[in-house]
Amino acid sequence: MNPPGLGTLLIEAGLITEDQLAEALEDQKSSQERLGAILVRRKAITEDVLIRTLSVQLEIPPYDPNIHKVTSEAVTAVPHELARKYGVLPLSIENGRIQVAMSDPLNLDALDDLRAVTRKTVDPVIGPASLLGETRETHYGRLEGSRDIQAALAQASIHLNVPEVEDELDEEEAKKWSEDAPIVNLVNQVVSQAINERATDIHVEPQERDLIIRYRVDGLLYTALRPPRSVYTGVMTRIKILATMDISERRAPQAGRFSVRALDREVDVRVSTIPTIFGEKAVLRLLHKTGFDFSLNTLGYEDTDLKLFRDSIRQPFGMILLSGPTGSGKSTTLYAALQELRDPSVNIMTVEDPVEYHMGGINQTQVNERKGVSFAASLRTFLRQDPDVIMVGEIRDRETGEIAVRAAMTGHIVFSTIHANDAPSTAARLVTLGVESFQAASALNLVAAQRLVRRNCSFCAVPYTPPEEMLLAFGLHPEDLGDAQFKKGKGCAECKDRGYRGRVAIVELMKMDRAIRDLVAQNATSDAIRDAALARNMQTLKTSGLKKAQRGITTIEEVLRVCLDDS
Repeated sequence: MNPPGLGTLLIEAGLITEDQLAEALEDQKSSQERLGAILVRRKAITEDVLIRTLSVQLEIPPYDPNIHKVTSEAVTAVPHELARKYGVLPLSIENGRIQVAMSDPLNLDALDDLRAVTRKTVDPVIGPASLLGETRETHYGRLEGSRDIQAALAQASIHLNVPEVEDELDEEEAKKWSEDAPIVNLVNQVVSQAINERATDIHVEPQERDLIIRYRVDGLLYTALRPPRSVYTGVMTRIKILATMDISERRAPQAGRFSVRALDREVDVRVSTIPTIFGEKAVLRLLHKTGFDFSLNTLGYEDTDLKLFRDSIRQPFGMILLSGPTGSGKSTTLYAALQELRDPSVNIMTVEDPVEYHMGGINQTQVNERKGVSFAASLRTFLRQDPDVIMVGEIRDRETGEIAVRAAMTGHIVFSTIHANDAPSTAARLVTLGVESFQAASALNLVAAQRLVRRNCSFCAVPYTPPEEMLLAFGLHPEDLGDAQFKKGKGCAECKDRGYRGRVAIVELMKMDRAIRDLVAQNATSDAIRDAALARNMQTLKTSGLKKAQRGITTIEEVLRVCLDDS
């Protein structure tokens, strides 16, 4: 007995009407498309509904990224062109069988070609074309990027014969090596692969016998490549030429920049070099020039913290001050706040070093010390530009702090960042820079400390029980866990076996109520401010992180990695 047709199943489930089916069948006579595709195109059903219904009709499992893992072995076995032609995502190979996800598992040509190419029995699962396409291109991009970079390295290593002591190489020789096609290709591939890996920084580090290239991904460095020492001079000179730096200067720090376009993204690359005992080290910071696509809802704030933050940024005037180490997401949080306040009726002005995201409807100024465009000088000018909201990238000195505080006290909302360990010491830090304590107390609306912790990989995270010594660091015992749902990533192709993918913010917010203002005005210690804030139920960074670990978003180990002991 044949299983019921797709149309019958959809009608019996009450998902479409008989009229909709009749119209789709009439459409099919001229378009020759499959019935399901027509129903989706006509918006009678969604793609997800189609997949679930076809799975029942064809008795083929639906694709679930949490269950069906993509292996490099399967991706290597199916040529990219073939996978793209048939909309196939190779998943895994086992016992002479290859499992593939397909949007159309009835495509006999696809099944035949896959059998012929892989010489294996094909086991299809069914999934939406859009999801399969995005996942497929990600995995093939990684595979091809790895192949390209290895090929470029092999080419660059074959015929280069650079002197062991680079100082003996004159400027013309160095420039010649840097313009060698394999070196150009190698540098391009290193940058492209870093962008593909979601890296924020590339470290090029000369060693005695080789060269180490490391990427910073989700806040941690890992070694991506160890080329031979012979490519060092060409690579370093190529980077310096791109960044319009002096290639003859090897004994003094330099800074430069250039832009690249890779993977359909425009990326600004900031380059810094410094001499080491084995040669110059370069760090390339990757800043995406595309529009800002975060919001306060996606940063990871708890509901109570989010309400407090939103209430504070919507006050008629005052300062919101964020602290945290470099790379803790402070700028991202401030941009998300500006995006929420952005409106044609509001004049928002920023001064940044550098401008990390371009936002329409906001007036952004880039610091340029050589031209006299400093944080303090820009702030003074802003106050003559009729601003409503001002964002200062960082308060580094007394002058900038005093002008920012004055602006916050004269009818403006001011956002800024400062380097401090936690929220209570952030308020005290403003005073130690030279701002009068009573002015700081009057200007501040909210003080926050922020860190970023790595998210558990959603594809491979499984329940686990944290080690007892980790729990004790939070004052917990195994019997105290209650309904906590701790998880930890095992490592998979999606996260490159790291167990983590992406990051989320943990925050410590200190509302400036009357009692806290009085302490700041009296130039009280950060410990005294902290005790008062805790008495008012301020949530510490560790507590914020623990809540996320208990919900399986991150791990206790991650929280302890980025937080000081607050006991």
